[in-house]
Amino acid sequence: MVAVTLAGTAPAQTTALDCVPPPVPTADLPQDVLEEYRNELGLEFSSYFTEAQRYLRCLELAEETARQDIDAALKAYARLQVINSDEKHIRK
Repeated sequence: MVAVTLAGTAPAQTTALDCVPPPVPTADLPQDVLEEYRNELGLEFSSYFTEAQRYLRCLELAEETARQDIDAALKAYARLQVINSDEKHIRK
């Protein structure tokens, strides 16, 4: 319930599930096909490299999100440990 409440108030962040790798073009084609479609294949590779850069940036953003989530969990866990420690002192 707490996680749902916290998730509902947090802004949307990039996760690895948001990052889709582009399909890798191939040049493993017969020589005559390569020659005939040279320009088209060049454009396909150019597009791939552009999309690959977007994909890598997405992964960087997802890593930032993951690190923020882990940091928040560590802080919450530390607070929980302090609370548990205080309760043990009170009981004794």
